[in-house]
Amino acid sequence: MRMLKNAGMAMLVAGLVLGLAVAAGAVVPAQSEDSVSVNASFTIPSWISLAVVGNGDVSFGEIAGGGGYVGDDATELRVLSTTSWALASTILWSESALPSGASQSVIEKALDLSFDKQAGSWGMHYVEVAYEMELSDEDIAELPVGDYNLVIQYTATTD
Repeated sequence: MRMLKNAGMAMLVAGLVLGLAVAAGAVVPAQSEDSVSVNASFTIPSWISLAVVGNGDVSFGEIAGGGGYVGDDATELRVLSTTSWALASTILWSESALPSGASQSVIEKALDLSFDKQAGSWGMHYVEVAYEMELSDEDIAELPVGDYNLVIQYTATTD
């Protein structure tokens, strides 16, 4: 009977060990993978930004007679656009300061702004603007003595 008891005990221990092995095997999940996709969309509208890089002020110094006067500095503009663009300029007379009786038309005719480019495509662009005043003796006769301060506005537009 003792032998039977030992054999029964051995079978019980073997059954438990086998059961644990099977259970442990069942707990380990099989390697699998699953995935899904989504669409992310956006729109970039026509957009533009214009800025002066650094100090954009320019001086022609003293103008004493007819001739060409080059501005002491160039202006660097930064254009950032999502589409093609073009630059334009105008003198803002209402914000400019001129001596009484000064001819705006003489100044507009004499002031030459030279752009290294006035149009471009999308992206970031740097544009240099150089300044020159070309005045004749007759032009000087229409510009009285005094200080002149012109406010020049640059405008960037998209196509």
